Amino acid sequence: MQTISESIRADVPPRFADRLWSEFVYRSLVRGRPRSVDDARWWVDEGAVDSGRVEFAGEGERSVTVTVALQYESRAGGGEAEATQVRDHLRRDLESYRAFAARRCEETGCLVAA
Repeated sequence: MQTISESIRADVPPRFADRLWSEFVYRSLVRGRPRSVDDARWWVDEGAVDSGRVEFAGEGERSVTVTVALQYESRAGGGEAEATQVRDHLRRDLESYRAFAARRCEETGCLVAA
């Protein structure tokens, strides 16, 4: 089993980024495009992703690094090509999240509801 991990920096407050993650995942699921670690099985062979985690590391008041790590086991014969596919999906998902977070921050002034 290997860990596939990707990170992205977003220019939003860390607390805002953390709270917004759930909204991003929910909206993605509603649109039929899964984006969460828990729903990774949508685009990976069922059972290949055993677990995962999302971390938010603040870099000052208006910047955060979001890291997603997936515990991944390739299906029979998938090998490195399959792992590359998972990594590419993860990168696209994080890029989409960064754009979503920036747009929502602009719309709301980066306000976080209590």
